[in-house]
Amino acid sequence: MLVRIVRRAVPVPFGRHTRYMISSYALHTFLVSCAILTIALSIDSTLFLSKVLATISTWNTSWTALYVAWYLLLRATDFLAELLPLACFLGAFWTEVAHTRSRERLVIWLSGRTPWQCMLPALLFGLIVAGAQLALNLYFRPNAVMAMARDHLGSYGERFDPRPLPYPQWFASGHNIVQAFVEPGDPATLRDVKIYRMDETLSLHEFLRAKSARPAGRDEWTLIDGYRWTSSQATEQLSSGWSPGSPGPDDQIPFSSENITLNLSPVWLNNNRIGARYLTGDVFTALKKEDFSPAFEFRTWQQARWSLALFCTAMVLLATRLSLATIAKRITFVPLIAIAIAGYGANSLMKVSILLGEHGYVPAPAAAWLAPVLILSACGAVGLARRAD
Repeated sequence: MLVRIVRRAVPVPFGRHTRYMISSYALHTFLVSCAILTIALSIDSTLFLSKVLATISTWNTSWTALYVAWYLLLRATDFLAELLPLACFLGAFWTEVAHTRSRERLVIWLSGRTPWQCMLPALLFGLIVAGAQLALNLYFRPNAVMAMARDHLGSYGERFDPRPLPYPQWFASGHNIVQAFVEPGDPATLRDVKIYRMDETLSLHEFLRAKSARPAGRDEWTLIDGYRWTSSQATEQLSSGWSPGSPGPDDQIPFSSENITLNLSPVWLNNNRIGARYLTGDVFTALKKEDFSPAFEFRTWQQARWSLALFCTAMVLLATRLSLATIAKRITFVPLIAIAIAGYGANSLMKVSILLGEHGYVPAPAAAWLAPVLILSACGAVGLARRAD
């Protein structure tokens, strides 16, 4: 009697049923992932395959097919990191529907397993896919995207091309506005630099121009071969239509070299064109020590890289918990649609939350962790409500 009571209360972590359920979750998640990746890669190939082939043709290689396969593998890695949580939800949902249709779930319940015990395989599978998501976010996806950018392949080869841009970029640094050509390197340098310095009222009070600038320390830059213009009447001159970019020769104070305080991180300049989700681990480590603006996207993904692993686990548990609560005995249309909508809504909540964090509307920790915590709380609430019934 005591053994029977313990068995009902304590799940067997790695019993036959648990291993069987984990393998079912894994199989269906794999099939869903393959289907989604096939669709995504087909669309991507339609848009970019011709450009990829044109790029590979400049390499003077006879291994074109191999390089195309390599590109598709890199792109699939990127897609998988983005779509794995949704694939996990659909895979777990598919497994539960299949088990209900075959009456396996009913047989398991009649054997004495409680709904909480039936959640153990989902939890273990959720931890497995969480590790996979973490590996994708921290290592595989950033390196895949950087490889495509380095080799000028696909959309990332265009967006994240590491070569210098042919036009100047604008940056905000405190009350300073900077226009310059960025020369990537170790460290990054600036060329044809224009710096507009504002006072507390955001009125222009100083303008500097230099042929180049190089970092001289933390928040310090050295301007080379330029001039400075300062005027207490800048506001009146601006309102009269005078351009501060071209002061008269008598107003210029030339210099051959001058150090200024400028909150502009060389590491960030090297990577500001790359989305924060695609940054490699060494860049994340370096940027943690830097102060730059805007930093909302970086701070959000500093948290989201880890929270997405928990989100994967939460999506598996959500699909399993809702299935056990509504379709464990009999499959009907309305519960199926409701569970599908719940999964889509949870996935959308995570994306919208991260998007709000990237633009500074929500603090980074809240943007990254809100959705997983809410989903796990909902799973617990549904389980407690069913237990009370």
